[in-house]
Parts: sequence; structure tokens; C-alpha cells
Amino acid sequence: MELGSSNPTNGRRRRPINSRPYRSKRHPPCNECRRKKLRCQTDGHLSCQRCLATGCPCSFANSAHQCHGAALPRLNSSATRQEATVDYMEIGEVPTVQQPQARQHPVDLPSFDIPAFNLVEDLSGNMNPHLFTPYMTCPVTERYIHQKIQTLDGLEGFSYQVVGASGESDPWLLRHGKFNDRGFLLSHEVHFRNAGGVPLDEKIPVHFLVTADRLFEPSKQGPETPHLSLTYDELNSLVSLECAQRLIMLFIFPRLPVISRSQFDLAASGTAPDQCILQRTPVCLLAAIYASAEPFSKFDDYLSIVYAYCPPPTDRLWRIVLALVSRDGHTPHLATLQAGILYLHRPVSAAESAVADSVSVWSVVGMLVGIATSLGLQFECRPMGLPVWERRIRRRLWWAIYAEDKWRSLLMGRPPYIKDDEWDVTNLDDDDFLVSDSLRDALQRSSPDDQCQHEVWSVQSFQHFIRLSRVADELQHSLYALKSAQRLCSDFQATLDIARPLLQKLKEWYDQSPASIRQRTRLSIDIGNMSSQSNYLHFSYILLEIFIFRALLRPMVRSPTPLPLFEEAHDIPGFRDHVNDLFTQIFEVDEFEPSLAINMSEESRNGSAVLKEAESCAAKMLRLAMRIDHGGFSGFWFSWSRIVFATVTNFMMLLLVQAPTKDYAVRAKSLVDLWRETLQNLSKSSPMMNLGLVRLNGPLWAGLSTNYNLPRHVKEVLDE
Repeated sequence: MELGSSNPTNGRRRRPINSRPYRSKRHPPCNECRRKKLRCQTDGHLSCQRCLATGCPCSFANSAHQCHGAALPRLNSSATRQEATVDYMEIGEVPTVQQPQARQHPVDLPSFDIPAFNLVEDLSGNMNPHLFTPYMTCPVTERYIHQKIQTLDGLEGFSYQVVGASGESDPWLLRHGKFNDRGFLLSHEVHFRNAGGVPLDEKIPVHFLVTADRLFEPSKQGPETPHLSLTYDELNSLVSLECAQRLIMLFIFPRLPVISRSQFDLAASGTAPDQCILQRTPVCLLAAIYASAEPFSKFDDYLSIVYAYCPPPTDRLWRIVLALVSRDGHTPHLATLQAGILYLHRPVSAAESAVADSVSVWSVVGMLVGIATSLGLQFECRPMGLPVWERRIRRRLWWAIYAEDKWRSLLMGRPPYIKDDEWDVTNLDDDDFLVSDSLRDALQRSSPDDQCQHEVWSVQSFQHFIRLSRVADELQHSLYALKSAQRLCSDFQATLDIARPLLQKLKEWYDQSPASIRQRTRLSIDIGNMSSQSNYLHFSYILLEIFIFRALLRPMVRSPTPLPLFEEAHDIPGFRDHVNDLFTQIFEVDEFEPSLAINMSEESRNGSAVLKEAESCAAKMLRLAMRIDHGGFSGFWFSWSRIVFATVTNFMMLLLVQAPTKDYAVRAKSLVDLWRETLQNLSKSSPMMNLGLVRLNGPLWAGLSTNYNLPRHVKEVLDE
């Protein structure tokens, strides 16, 4: 591919003189190429080049044994998977299964008995339920010349949600995917469906994530009816009062400061609340605190022993919280919002950790934003005639729900609920957290003692996190809102003009951030708990850089021409062949490799500079992840952090799929390999990496070029 030259065919190469279009009447292809729907080229040989390369007898040579091709093999072990991939793929287009040389911890892929992909549809136009296989399906090797029209809402046993512009699965990476004739890119129980007909001019690529319903069963477990009228005595039967007091001491002022110590009459850290105060606290909030603090019970001597043999019913507590928040939403109080925010950050099970958030998560965020605005938290409350403790908690709650809306909007690719011109709460300061002179003195001292150190860093980290959330909101609005994405997705210079001030704001935030974040670039740094607390801030900061460069990569490569849509329900015998002939004359269906849309010559250095900075950004995230030890995940992490790791996976895959030269492809492949090994190592101590690991292993399982249309130099790097 000539990187610096103009291409009047919009990235598609001209058909060689001796090529034979699929289903052409005047120059019919050989039987094997007709079966695979591939271009057939003779170049003066008796047999076509593909048959010569594969050793198959060619119908052009009048062989007695014509190559009709066998059905796709059933792969029963990881040992045969690679052999089968080479057997039924065309030579020169598919590398072997891409598995990096894991130096310490190779992944043992499970064995699957793989049935065929089956969709049932009546010729009369009545849509029967579509039958997906519950196991991983072999990637489709044929090149299709049209996409059949079919329902999304009639998939029995499967649900779907749109892949947003900024979602962890990048629509601009999926545009290079090899979808089958029904628009599906198949994987193991989670599939991507191309909407069809896009991208067009000023329209973004639209894809849907289609997931087996059974994967969401743990999230769908609803509470029993008696839970809705849960009393304090019933809650105490689940968590004893002595354990409850210790759980509150563990959790009362974490990195997510949505609980007021004044509500529990706690003058300073290390004191236990009186039992009579617990009886006055709403049940939904108590249940949420108990369930949130349970993962940290190992840090309490008494709880570590009690719960070692009889762990609390945490899952049941979370179901109680959701039921009570939904019920109390009709008559909400601040405790309703507090419990709801804690529910959003409940730890997910190992089974759920590898699945994207369900639609219900975004619905809960919307409900909580509705409760917050109904309680008037969007108004500045300092001038109001309210107690000091209530003004503090109202302001902290507003910024907590604001951050939830902005980060989940960005990571899930959804339009935010909170609009910038509908609130006027001022920035948080130390007065929004102080309740004692001892903590105030600790904040002013350069070296706070151990007792106050955790609280000091919680206060500072949350304030810096909120400032970073403001940048995340501006980034989402400027680069990923629907109108912005449509306008910028093919305009590199306009995207660059927006990206530069955003990068400058991130740099300013970084320069004003705690020393623990700036010093994380040094391998030798070890500042204990402060270092652990800074991990999530540093991850969030680099994540925003990744989103900026991801937006810059969108217009650098042309999108393939969308396949024509074909209404199969009105199929007429013999009509499809005529339509295929017409489509083949218009579209080069087997030439979809990405082509550059900008000039990469020396005279225009912006493109090269952006690519190098994007690589540097990916390398920074990789280095940070590699330096986190097993204890780095023992503290509090936002529940959406697992989507962060999946987003980074997607970004590194994008660098590889769109690499403009072989040198870029070599470096991108190294990043992908190291990122995979890092996720494998970190997944031993935390399930947060599982979603990112699944998103990475999925396309690598059968070879990257099986799932994506790749430039030739990228295929060469993968083959090497």
C-alpha cells in the first residue's frame, strides 16, 4: 500500500487484468473460488493461483477430482484448532493462531465442541426465532457481497445493546471486522452485530453487542418479597451488631466519601458508632455499608476470624439494597442515593467479570441522577439554611453522582444524563470533608501520622478525581457525542485542533496532582498506602489520554464501503445469482484492507507524530499495569475499572489493525503481546482484568486476520 500517494479508488486496488470476478458469465471462476466467493486469477496458468498455492486440483485443468471443499471442521481440542484454521482458510490471508510467547504464564484455552452456526428463517417472510449456538463458533471464511436483513429484537435467548462511540469496544475498530452475511462477528456467547448500511458520510459505524441471556442471570436475581419490608431485627439476624459496628469503622471514610461521619456521631477515625444510632439509620443504607465493607473484613482482626468460617450473606444484602432503593425511589432521601451509589460499586462475581455491564447498570445510574436532581443536589447549597453536616454530604453526593454519570457515559458509550448548564455546585474543598481539628491539622502538616494518613489521601484523591471527571465530561462532549463524532470521524485536522487543548488540560491536571502520581514513573518508588491509592487516579488519567488518541486514529484510515442490504424474505429462485453478479461488478468484495486517509509524508508530520504519541500512551499504561503488585488491588477500586482494562485492550488492538507500516505493526504487536501477558498475571489477584483478557483472546484465538481485514504488512508481521 502506497502510504503517501493519492488513491482515487478510495483505498481499493484495481482488479488485475487476468482476474475473474465471482459469478461472472463471460469469465467464470473455477469451482473452488466460486465456492469461496473469491476472486479467481490465472495469470496464464492452466490452474488458478489459489489452487496452485493450496495444491487443490483446479477445474480449469479439467482434473477428474475437482475441489468441492469440505464442511468446516469440528474443533475438539486446542491442539487441532490451529491445523484446522490453516486447512479451510485461503493461503496467504490467514496467519496461524496468534499466541504470544508468554514467558511465564501461558493461557490454556478450554476445549469446545463447536457446532455450526444456524439461523432459521421462513421464505414467506415470517421470522422464526434465530438459534445461536451456546459455544464458540468457527470464524466465517467466506467474503460476502451483501448483508441479509434480519431482526435484532427476535433473537431468542439473546439480548443486545448498542456499542457507543466511546464504548470499550471501539466502533472504528469493529468497522474492519469480517462479518458474515448476517452481519455477525461470532465469538463465545458474546457476538458483535453490524447494523448494516453504515458507515456513510458523516455517519458513525453502528454495531450491537449481542450477549447470551444466561450470562446475566446472576444480575437478574431479584429479592424475595419479604425483603421489601425488612426490619432492623431481620437485618441484625444477617449481620450482628458487633460485626456491624466494625464494618462501619472499616468503611466510613473510604475513597468514595458518600457517607457522613456526623450521621453516625463519629468524631474521628477509629471510633465505633453507638448501636442506638444504627437503629436510626435507614435499613437500605446499613445493608449497603455492610455489603461494601465485607471485602475489607480481612483488615479487622475480629472480622477476619468470624467471617473465615461463616461469611456474611453479601449477595443477599445487595439484592436487598436494590429492592429498597427501587421502593424508596418513590419517597427518596439522601440515604436512598447513598445506598444506590454504593450498589453501583458492588464487586461482581467471577462469572460476571468477563461480561460487559448489562443495560440495567445504566438504568440504575439514570434513576440515581433522577433522585439527586429531585432532591435538589444540583443547586449550590452553602447559602442554604441547612446544618453544616448536611451541606457537606449534599455537595459530596452531587459530585459523586456527577462522576458516575461522566465516567460511565464515556466507558459505556452512552449520552450523559447530567447537562453542563443544569447545575451550579462549586468545586469541592477541604471544608467539605473536615469534621475534627485533628484531621484539619493533619492536612496542614507535611507528614501526617499513620492514623490520619488514609483519610488525608482519601480527601485529596477524591478532590483530584472530581477535577479529572470535569475533563472527562469535556472530552466526551467534544470528541464522542453523536454530533461531534459524526463531524470529526473523517476530519483529522479538526480532531487534532480539539485534541490539543484537551491534552493541555490533562497535563495541567497532572502537574497539580499528588506527588504519588507523578512519582509512579519511577520504578524504585514505594510509598505504601499512598502509592496504592494513587493507582486508580493514574489509570484514569492515562485512560483519558487513550480516548483522545483513539479519536485521532478514527480519521486516519478510510472505512470500507458498506455491503448492500439484501431482503432475504422476498427471495425469488434464480434472482439471487443475478443480484450477486451485479454486486460483484460494483464492489471488490475481497479487497477491504484498511488504507490511509491522510498524508504521512515528511511534509505533513502531524500523522506520524500522533501515531508515535499514541504508542507512547499505550506504553505508559502498560508500564503502570506491570508495576502494580498483587497488593495493588486490595483497596477500593471503582467497579467500572474493569471496563478500563477492556478499553485499553481495544486501543492496543486498534494500533495493530491500523498500523500504516511494518515498523508500526511490529511495535504494536509487541504492545499487544506484553499487555496480554500482564493481564494474565494480574488476573490471578483480581477479576477486574477478565473482561479485557476476553476481549483480547477472542480475536487472537483463531488468528487476527480471521476476524479483521488487515493490511498486508500487518499480516506479514503476524505470520513472522
